[in-house]
Amino acid sequence: MKRLLLGVGLLGAAAFLFGCPIYPGNEQRVCQGDGCYSCPDTTYSGACITWQCSTDSDCDSGYVCNDQNQCVQASTTTDAGSGDCSTNGCPDGYVCKLSNSVAQCVPTSSGGSDAGVDSSPPPVEAGTDATDAALDVGNLTGPCNADSDCGGTGERCVDGTCTPRANLCSDGTQCNATGSSCVDGICEVTCSATTPCPSGYGCDFTRGVCNLNAGPCTGSGTSSCQGGATCVEGHCVPPCASTGEGGTACVAGQVCVNGGCIPDQGATFTCANDGDEGQLANTCPDQYTCLHHDCYPSCEVDSGDCVSATAPTGATCKNVTIETGTYAVCAPTGMLGSDCDPSQGKACSTGVCINGTCN
Repeated sequence: MKRLLLGVGLLGAAAFLFGCPIYPGNEQRVCQGDGCYSCPDTTYSGACITWQCSTDSDCDSGYVCNDQNQCVQASTTTDAGSGDCSTNGCPDGYVCKLSNSVAQCVPTSSGGSDAGVDSSPPPVEAGTDATDAALDVGNLTGPCNADSDCGGTGERCVDGTCTPRANLCSDGTQCNATGSSCVDGICEVTCSATTPCPSGYGCDFTRGVCNLNAGPCTGSGTSSCQGGATCVEGHCVPPCASTGEGGTACVAGQVCVNGGCIPDQGATFTCANDGDEGQLANTCPDQYTCLHHDCYPSCEVDSGDCVSATAPTGATCKNVTIETGTYAVCAPTGMLGSDCDPSQGKACSTGVCINGTCN
């Protein structure tokens, strides 16, 4: 009994001296994407840190302990560039990025893997095109030409690739194509009476987005379309050919998918830890907050300070609620709503989710 009391006393003294409270057994291992994390509950959030391991048995099934004592996907031991990284993953020091509908392993600047994010991307202003600062927060799962081709929970067909829910957009500021809105997790071109939609798409004037389809087609190719158009994701669109194959190229804001030009539906992510700022966000510029895996200038709602050079033009300071809490950031009008978030499975009870607001 004396030894037991002595042990408890020493444990309490250590906690007091080093200022670290001890909560034995409270941490939860959460594995998603290409790594495992130590979290306060069973949900991944900005409060999570990297799970430390010593052997493969310290990781979930499908993950192994690498030489940095981190759990990584077993598939990430493949050579960089060997096949499609959306299927095979990437080795340590590389990250899988989607570029022009092709998933590629590219080196991180630090030479090590950290939840699939380049540890030092360039500063990105909210509302800007950040294609080169991409962060894949989930694994792409294969080619598609319709949502029905994707079998995973919450997966959508985005730019010809089955994309997990975690990689869907939450807000139009994340969209690859400038001027798009995020509609139920898909980036869609905005439109009006004076701004028409791309060929094959119709304007929903009530919501101001190009998501109507007057002549739906089935399958792929030209068999169900007329005038030389080809069927991509249910729309008859102009044909195209990938770079190096000749043929028609797509205009800016569109991508060549399954032989046809469609609006770029993809989103770009620049940080890993939602709710944190700067380097703690892994990684945002100083005084930027990571929300929905993108960086936004922090502000104080009472002062309304959104006139600095770093804030988007016409931005206002607003409170944005995500799964980890409520944060004040500068956001363009109509962006960063808190009603819904397709990437988190937070849907609208009626209508559709546009830029975080139910319409």
